[in-house]
Amino acid sequence: MESWEPEQVLLWAVERFPSQVAMTCSFAGAGTVLAHMLHRHGADVPILFLDTGFHFAETLQFKREFAGRFGLRVIDIRPALTVAEQERQWGAYLYDRDPDLCCRLRKVEPLSRALVEMGVKAWVTALRRDQSETRRRIQILELHEVAPDHEVVKIHPLANWTRRDVWRYIERHGLPYHPLLDDGYASIGCWPCTERTLPGAGERSGRWPGKNKTECGLHTFSRRLAAAAGGTLDAERCDGDTAGSGSVSTDAG
Repeated sequence: MESWEPEQVLLWAVERFPSQVAMTCSFAGAGTVLAHMLHRHGADVPILFLDTGFHFAETLQFKREFAGRFGLRVIDIRPALTVAEQERQWGAYLYDRDPDLCCRLRKVEPLSRALVEMGVKAWVTALRRDQSETRRRIQILELHEVAPDHEVVKIHPLANWTRRDVWRYIERHGLPYHPLLDDGYASIGCWPCTERTLPGAGERSGRWPGKNKTECGLHTFSRRLAAAAGGTLDAERCDGDTAGSGSVSTDAG
C-alpha cells in the first residue's frame, strides 16, 4: 500500500469494511481532504468529531458549513462530563494543570467508547508522517487495541503526503478551509491549548505551548498490535463485540 494513492486506500477500506469503517476529523486540516475524497466517491462513511466543549467558535462554524456543503454524515462524540461538571469534579483550568487528564476525559475516553459502541473495525485518520517526530513512523495500516477485547485496523491514507500535498489538493478542488489557518495557526485544537505558530516552527508547535506535550492522546492511547506497510493484516481479528457507554449523537451539519 505504500505506493497507493490516498483515494485507493480509502476505497479499499470502504470495500473491506462496508458498514464498519469510520473516520475521525477535526475539520482543522487534512481531515477535510479525506472527507472530500469520500464525498467524491459517494461513500457514506460516518465522520466522528470530538466535541470537547473547548473548540474555537470558528471550528464549530466551519464544521457545520463544510458538512452541509458536502452532505457529510458527521457524528459528534461528547465526553461523559460537561465542562461545568468537569470543573466541579476536577477543579477549574484542568487543561492547564493536567492537560493529559483533560485530554483523556474529553477526547480519548469518548472516542474509545464510541469506536466500541459503533462496532467500528476500521478507523481512518488524517495523520501524516511529516507532521511531527511522534508521527514519523506510522504505517498506512496498523492493528490497534482501542479497548479491552476490541481491535480496529487503523488506516492512515495520507501517511506519505506532506503539508504541501494537502494544500495542493485544497487548491485544485477549490475546497474551503478553516479560517484560522489564515490567521497564523498551523494546527488547531482546543482554544485553551492552541496558539499561533511562529514562522519556521514545526506544524504542531502551537499546541500545548509551554507544556512537555505534543499529542492529545487520540493517536497514542491505543496499543499497536501490528503494522503492515504492504497492506497485509489479519483484519478478521477485529470482532467489535465489546459494548460501552457514552454520548454519540448525529449532527446533520
